Amino acid sequence: PQAKVWPEHQESGIGGAAAMQRPAAQRMIALFVAAAAAAFARAASDSSAPPPIFGGEPAAKAFEVWLSNWRNFYAHAKVEDSGVPQLKDKDLPKAFHGVPPKIVPAAGGAASGGVVSEGIGYALMIEGMMAAQGDKWALNLGLGLARSWLGMVQGTSDASEEPLGGADDNDGSASKVDVRPYGVSAIAGKGPGGVSTWKFPRKACLALSNHSPTPCHGSATDGDEDALLGMMYLAAALDYPDDFVDLVARSVVAFASADLGFPDMYRTLPDGQRIYVPKTGSQWGGLTPSGGKFKREQGVPDWCYDPGYFSPATYRTFRDFTQKHWRPEFDEYLPPTLDGKSTSVKDLADTFDSAVLAGYNILYYSSCKSGTVANWVGVKAECAHNDTLSCEGVPWATTPYVGTSGECTASGTSFGAYGAEASRTPWRIALDFSIYPEWATKVQIYDRAGNVDAAAVFNAQTYLNRIADQYRRLAQPVADPVKLCPAFDVSHGALDLTCEGVPYNGTANWWGSLMSYPTFAGFVAPSASGAADPLEAQKWMDALVGLCDINLMKGMFCDTSYFGSSMEVIATMIIAGAVKKGGPPPPAAPAAAAAPAVISDAELPEEASSLRQQRQRSERDSYQALLFPLLGLSAALAVPLAVAAALL
Repeated sequence: PQAKVWPEHQESGIGGAAAMQRPAAQRMIALFVAAAAAAFARAASDSSAPPPIFGGEPAAKAFEVWLSNWRNFYAHAKVEDSGVPQLKDKDLPKAFHGVPPKIVPAAGGAASGGVVSEGIGYALMIEGMMAAQGDKWALNLGLGLARSWLGMVQGTSDASEEPLGGADDNDGSASKVDVRPYGVSAIAGKGPGGVSTWKFPRKACLALSNHSPTPCHGSATDGDEDALLGMMYLAAALDYPDDFVDLVARSVVAFASADLGFPDMYRTLPDGQRIYVPKTGSQWGGLTPSGGKFKREQGVPDWCYDPGYFSPATYRTFRDFTQKHWRPEFDEYLPPTLDGKSTSVKDLADTFDSAVLAGYNILYYSSCKSGTVANWVGVKAECAHNDTLSCEGVPWATTPYVGTSGECTASGTSFGAYGAEASRTPWRIALDFSIYPEWATKVQIYDRAGNVDAAAVFNAQTYLNRIADQYRRLAQPVADPVKLCPAFDVSHGALDLTCEGVPYNGTANWWGSLMSYPTFAGFVAPSASGAADPLEAQKWMDALVGLCDINLMKGMFCDTSYFGSSMEVIATMIIAGAVKKGGPPPPAAPAAAAAPAVISDAELPEEASSLRQQRQRSERDSYQALLFPLLGLSAALAVPLAVAAALL
């Protein structure tokens, strides 16, 4: 059926619906002014990184429709029977007062029969980004989703109890670093800040074969990072109120501790670089030991890692938050090391940088030249004793295997194969290139022994180019699945879907939107070799989004299910250019003070003549400092300004 577009969607103006009602002349002026501003930004930047490429009108329209379809999952969903706890207004920051909660009912696989942090995370990330661009309905939806997220962090509707976070129960362990599971996963305050138990109602997990009599417990890193990224954008949309910033600060600390292992769970490379490996959640994965005091969750594999969880743009945004919005009073939220030493905000920021470095290196050893990535890989780097959480070691020494030949898997997806878990990797890397192109193209690769590999070139651009080049060499840029599928369908001639890093054939295939749509984001990075121009990339994007006739919403590439819709909306959001460079916008500038009265030179006493001359020289120098860079822009601005003037 055709996706229903709620009236609120139309009012928000997302995808240009409101803008198209403006007079043509005004739209043209706006376009040329935007072009002039972009030209100025390009000229003023000293970055060597190429800007991202975004699709044209078909991509923008596709995002508008898929956003509306995705919002249908939660805009009017009933919260009462979801099992998601809800906190009272008095227990939350002021921005939540009077805002109704929102949930994302999930379906399929382990997500069935409840609300999972993954879905809330996707929705919060999307609505937060849209809210930061001025979409008021997105702000309302985002706050409603965040309200439910805080209830999931708390674990009960009673804010006086200890928060559940990523622990087994509301027993206070979520706020302690020295008890199992390792790390602080929730910090109490005006709204509990932290990571969420992965599924509600918690009793739904009793039927799962996780060999545990405990109801749903433990966080999932993907849901945590997406939800908290969305909350950072909501903070920007609200202009960073103190109580909301405090909530985000506590959440960032808890994420770093529970899901990255801050401050104790790391390995040290030969050059002294600390490596924090993103876990699969608070209870297992990454460098979580197989035994001892901090032993991983029962019934899950050791030393397992999910490349599809790696979200470098998110970790960079968290790091930037610590640099731009940290306050001295937040230091009390930082957990100490196991030996009692205090940690600093610099230690926290370094942890996020380390997770980016680790993730790209593991991706380098778990992907193919086609851009395919393994669902699950190994990162085994044992210390001499299980109770020792940090030691020398190289997590990617034997990746993709666990040790020399071991394997690991979870969530019903295969080890070492490109499938549903790994399908998210392309859009997560495209997010990094779209928001932080300068940093995303500067990645240091290490060899298997942990030494710098100066000859290896691998970063967000090179990875995304692999996907785009796979389409270019095997497919054709037309909106026909038969012409496009040879890039990733073995039965139609796809090559290099397996390799040393992805040793097994996947069971999921390109013909499902869950697998195909994320690959569309491969075209946002310009070709590093210069083999293709931006217009050619846009042609591919328009062809790919054309696989679904969004006017009829029929066909296998018009998947309106939970899993399919989530990938469709995120992929089109990125290629439509709805993700802006630089991350959450800064606080609004304070109102300008009233200008002082102007006094003419003639009214100054004679003895002020030297001051007058100094001022004139200062003004002249200031004009020159402004003029010379602008002269370099004259060619870029002449045409747009002339047309704008003619239209006026």
